[in-house]
Amino acid sequence: MDTISNYVESIFADLPNTPELSEQKQAMLTKMQDKYQQLKSAGKSEYEAISGAIAAHGNIDDFTKSDLAAVPAEIPDNEVYLTPEEVDEYIDHRHHFAWAMATGVFLCIMGPASLFLGQYLTGYRDGQGGRTSELMDILTLIPLFLFVAAGVALFILYGMKEQQFELEEKRIQLDSTTYARLKADHKAFRPRLAVAVAIGVALCILAPVSMLLSVVFLGEENGLSLVFLLSFIAIGVFLFIFYDIQDETYEKLLSIGEFAKDKAEKNKVVGIVAGVVFPLAAAVYLIVGFVYYAWASAWIIFPIVGILFGILATVYNGYMDLKKKK
Repeated sequence: MDTISNYVESIFADLPNTPELSEQKQAMLTKMQDKYQQLKSAGKSEYEAISGAIAAHGNIDDFTKSDLAAVPAEIPDNEVYLTPEEVDEYIDHRHHFAWAMATGVFLCIMGPASLFLGQYLTGYRDGQGGRTSELMDILTLIPLFLFVAAGVALFILYGMKEQQFELEEKRIQLDSTTYARLKADHKAFRPRLAVAVAIGVALCILAPVSMLLSVVFLGEENGLSLVFLLSFIAIGVFLFIFYDIQDETYEKLLSIGEFAKDKAEKNKVVGIVAGVVFPLAAAVYLIVGFVYYAWASAWIIFPIVGILFGILATVYNGYMDLKKKK
């Protein structure tokens, strides 16, 4: 059977990879496989069955001129056709990519939380008469570096896997069956996205409340208040990123939303700016935290940058729309 599959792949190798020819290729493969099974059932040898299947349905000339004429000579450089198998592979990758990005950010936020938790536990031992030292204070930094290192490792590893697909600036073409299936899947996914966003927003709103309650019940000097604050924020941000990336995957495959044809150029510019702004925000967060020991307040950098970036993107998109109308 592999011989038949390889034969079909070889005769289509020099033809453009389009939905029409992909369907023709699959039809040829199916007919040849059916013929192969028929000949094997009739008692033919492996060689005779394969030869008979190729002789019966393996002629490229069976395609009519009208079929080939309907196929464009080449697909534009900014577009790419994905087979159903490639689509499923890309969706599976993006699911793992979403998990990796969300987990990476979660770990980077929980790093300082682990530091505060360690300091709280150390201080508690000291209050009970236990021995603490500068070495113990240094040891509390280890979880922080481990969390951040693990998060950065996830960013790098899955960022490199993402680049292997080479779809970042491409518009995707799909056959009608795959498009309809993805559209139905996206429709079914949207309610889950709405629930995740609602929970994430609720957690971010409750984060300061958890810190205040901790101060009321445990005292102003307890480090657990910051642990609760960062934990609520980390879980909320995880939900935002994990579900948003999956929603973005559907929009890209379907060329809708932010990936619609008229928005592609605007998204390219906004994406470049985002690629500079958010890493800088993370760098400032770490610098302020380590140098000024302001972990408790440095997290505010992220919502401020997010709001300012959203305003910038909205203004830029509005400007481009007005320019296009003129």
